[in-house]
Amino acid sequence: MSALIIPVKKGLTKSIDLLWLLIKIIVPVSILVSLLNHFGIMESLAGFFSPAMALFGLPGEATIALFLSAFVNFYAALGVITTMTLSPQQITVLAVMIGICHELPIETAVSSYTGLRIPAAATLRILTAILAGLLLNLIYTLVGGG
Repeated sequence: MSALIIPVKKGLTKSIDLLWLLIKIIVPVSILVSLLNHFGIMESLAGFFSPAMALFGLPGEATIALFLSAFVNFYAALGVITTMTLSPQQITVLAVMIGICHELPIETAVSSYTGLRIPAAATLRILTAILAGLLLNLIYTLVGGG
């Protein structure tokens, strides 16, 4: 029985540490986005990016989630997404795009170790995310998803 206690204790400790890390990222970002909403800044940003994001079937606010995922991390984007009201279609399109181009500087540097040049790697990931978002939105539109 004591052989089981040590791994369980270790697992719980790691889980609590990870939970605390996520709380430290997601809660402040969620509060910041709520403040941006409250003061109308989010509405201005959303209005500016709405035409481009409409190509993906997404609201303009989704731009903030995409930028945060690309240049901060996935969890910061998650903090933004939790403050938004999105349909299942929009969540899917946004999640696929985020999955492809998350943490762009770090992941691009890592992929350079395979021999792929950094500009090529970044361009490939960005274009793939755009193409996937467009294609997925088109498929949803054609089959009447939502």
